[in-house]
Amino acid sequence: MRRSTCAVVILLVAGCSGSARAPAGNPAGLADGAEVTSSLEIPAGSTITIPAGAKIVAAPNVVITVRGVLSIASASAHARIATAAPHPDQAHAWGGIVVESGGRLDADGLDLAGATTALTVNAGSLGARYDDGTITDANVPFQIAAGARLDTKHAAVVNAGAASGIAGELHASYLDYDTSPDVVGGLIMNDAMAVFDATDSTFHGTANAGNDYIISDGSSLVHVAYSTITDAHCAFHFNDVARFEIDHVTAGASSPAAPGGGVVYGAMLYGSGAGPNVISNSSFMGSSFDLDQQGENGPLTISNTFAKGQVTILPTSTWLPADAAKAPIGDAKPR
Repeated sequence: MRRSTCAVVILLVAGCSGSARAPAGNPAGLADGAEVTSSLEIPAGSTITIPAGAKIVAAPNVVITVRGVLSIASASAHARIATAAPHPDQAHAWGGIVVESGGRLDADGLDLAGATTALTVNAGSLGARYDDGTITDANVPFQIAAGARLDTKHAAVVNAGAASGIAGELHASYLDYDTSPDVVGGLIMNDAMAVFDATDSTFHGTANAGNDYIISDGSSLVHVAYSTITDAHCAFHFNDVARFEIDHVTAGASSPAAPGGGVVYGAMLYGSGAGPNVISNSSFMGSSFDLDQQGENGPLTISNTFAKGQVTILPTSTWLPADAAKAPIGDAKPR
């Protein structure tokens, strides 16, 4: 069903512009085949459910603000919100979904395409879950404010145009995250309380494009396990992290002879706290430095880890000869 901005009286409280407020139920603006031409708000106390398989077109700059509950349960038949432009630029991008204080996102099977910032989760939100969905051609896939949290399982990010910003918490499993050739970073932690926790995930981009992937400019914890990082300038770049744990991770191609998977630097460790900081059961396959420590770093324990490239670690680190693996770790990848 297609309706003009002025005709969608169920969405618009007054006038033909500005923010629309959605009453309880399923508004026409979030139904299959609808065109959402004006930003809308799901108010506190309301629950809006997008039906399975719904295809929704969002006009440029349209933002869906969630102060109540936005629910999608359509893993077998994905719902989709997208811009009308087949290859959107910023002029055609819609604004994405913003989960505000008191709001909750419960999404299983929602695809988002062509958004400026696909998912924003702000402080005071009551929970944000994004499972089994694909975010395509977003300038910023995830923006998580301090005090907020996003949980995601079996989701994918395709052709991210800029880095995701994490000041709160991102907990991900089976995430497939892909960056565009021009992106300057994959996921950036930027608050002393930030948490990045990823397991069984795949991070990839364009070989040696100058992008660093998992970056901490400030965080309380970075935990990455059973994951791979390929096609990045630096797999890990830590300027400031209180504690980190890297376990069963491969940075670069799976073997010294394998094609592709370009990583120049494995782990650039330029600032860490008291930890415990651990690198274990991992393979660093960079073409230059694989493990490089500089600046102020807390104790680091490295065990059963392979490094193809050069290694420079500080006296505060422990990597006994017996713990230096002679070959890449076979199960350092998603399970």
